[in-house]
Amino acid sequence: MPPKQRITREMILERSFEMFCLEGMEAINARSVAKALSCSTQPIFSYFSGMEDLKTALEQKAKELFESALKVDDQPGDPMVNICCAYTRFAAEQPRLFTHLFMINQDDPLYPFISREERQDLVRREAEYTGLPHEEAAKAFVQMSVYCHGLAAVRAAHKANFTMDEMAVMIENTYKMTVLSLRCCM
Repeated sequence: MPPKQRITREMILERSFEMFCLEGMEAINARSVAKALSCSTQPIFSYFSGMEDLKTALEQKAKELFESALKVDDQPGDPMVNICCAYTRFAAEQPRLFTHLFMINQDDPLYPFISREERQDLVRREAEYTGLPHEEAAKAFVQMSVYCHGLAAVRAAHKANFTMDEMAVMIENTYKMTVLSLRCCM
């Protein structure tokens, strides 16, 4: 009977995810993970078909963490401001994950953080909240998406050390100016 493995799949995922968060995906290889777990590479390859399999699992875990961070439907106030603040908070708190998910592996460069259906729902809620026509609310969404992605990218890259409160004020002010300019042009 072979000896029972002391390293579990969950242990490998958890330790690898910690490394991903602290050092980025480029730090993830069989030797570095094995060293972090104080074991050989054998347990890694007994649970994962290869390093790409492990990295895919890590990316999925990062996406789940991001989706959880972006759940702001129950928060009071403007839906667009809330989602922008959640997006920039994720970038500030998880800069390596943000960089990997939204600056390296972008599926949609303009709206990297939200699906088409979620975009449509957010624009609808934005129109209801602000009283803007749907078309104008969609413009506000585009402008705020670009602004917030830039702010989040600067924060994740450590080019500016804005606090969460400072970023929230910047987002709120930019949002107010955006809505005001759209109302003036109607």
